[in-house]
Amino acid sequence: MSQALSMQAPGTRVREVEIVDAHSGTTGRGRLNVAYVDDRGLPQTLFVKLAPDDDKQRLFVASNGMGRREAMFYQGLYAEVPVRVPRCYFSSADDSGEQYIMLLEDLEASGCSFRNSSERCSMDYARSMLSQFALLHARFWESPRLQQDLAWVEPPLQHEIGAHLVAAALEQFARDMPPVFREMGELYAAEADAIHQLWNRGAPTLVHGDVHDANLFIDKDVPGFMDWALICRTTGMRDVSFFLAGTLDTEDRRVHERALLVFYRECLLAAGVQAPPMDDLWRQYQWHAAYRWVGATSTLAMRDAWQPVEYTRKSLDRINAALTDLGSVASISDALSG
Repeated sequence: MSQALSMQAPGTRVREVEIVDAHSGTTGRGRLNVAYVDDRGLPQTLFVKLAPDDDKQRLFVASNGMGRREAMFYQGLYAEVPVRVPRCYFSSADDSGEQYIMLLEDLEASGCSFRNSSERCSMDYARSMLSQFALLHARFWESPRLQQDLAWVEPPLQHEIGAHLVAAALEQFARDMPPVFREMGELYAAEADAIHQLWNRGAPTLVHGDVHDANLFIDKDVPGFMDWALICRTTGMRDVSFFLAGTLDTEDRRVHERALLVFYRECLLAAGVQAPPMDDLWRQYQWHAAYRWVGATSTLAMRDAWQPVEYTRKSLDRINAALTDLGSVASISDALSG
């Protein structure tokens, strides 16, 4: 620990490290108390992320590069993004991605707060989220760096296990779900490759890729973003649709979603981006709502291994309603056939 933290504050000497909390799910997580020989301005508590304990889960994380990708984000890029993220004190990963570790800011100790899906998302909060998306997306909008020093930020991964998990979820849960659940699942099973290509249509930028409420925090009323394991290079609507379709209360979304998309577009324009026309953004919104569905459905198939089932089912209630309202299955089918 002394050696790692000396990269932030040379000469740091750690007297004691105490593990005060630890658990392992999608990845390993813990909270540490750190006592120093002398004060060099470093925090007394740290949040640590590392490889999960379970062998199968560790191999899964390594196979899709989640841990290594997030460690690379915290090795330098995190300081460039124009949104609030946890401060990093040390980050490293091996080439295989099986072993990685990040020593991060303890957000609770910093006074940050956390939302959850049981709270109704206000429109002020939604607009604040969209303004932060626009800041992030505008910074890297069609940037040449995405083909240069940021080439490691790849297009979204299409993992073969996704189709298997969707099929497993259909078998286990379709009878208790609205018709759109089976319709979307069957379309994805038949056209997964083409759907992933469709999701990449549009101007590329850097996106977070996993902006459900468990990956968000609030610092002085400003939304912040943690868990960057799915950072990728694709259209910004991946983040926008993920948030609107999966987080907004269904009635609020139905009333406000078009105005919120207009607001996001205006924020892009204000940041100097030549934003797509609204018709194009709306079609991308229809398509990318299904990306949120695939993620939630895959998580549901794993039952409590990644997220509690009840949490995931509440998310799917909102997402299924969004797919139905938006006509996403028909829109995707039309785009693929055209």
